[in-house]
Amino acid sequence: MKAMQLDHDQVLAAARCMEREGGSFAGHIARAFYVADASNREKLLSAFDELFVRFYKESKRSYANEL
Repeated sequence: MKAMQLDHDQVLAAARCMEREGGSFAGHIARAFYVADASNREKLLSAFDELFVRFYKESKRSYANEL
């Protein structure tokens, strides 16, 4: 799975999880993603692919545990 394959809601879930659970660096990347334009969002997803994918998977686990 690649971050560019995630839809908008999935990427937002990853960013929220990054901000909440990822520490300072991941949180700053998430906040940069929120305010970026489309071109810069693509750059962030490409540059930090593993981070977005990891936290998307974590957000799914967290959601499943809440149910």
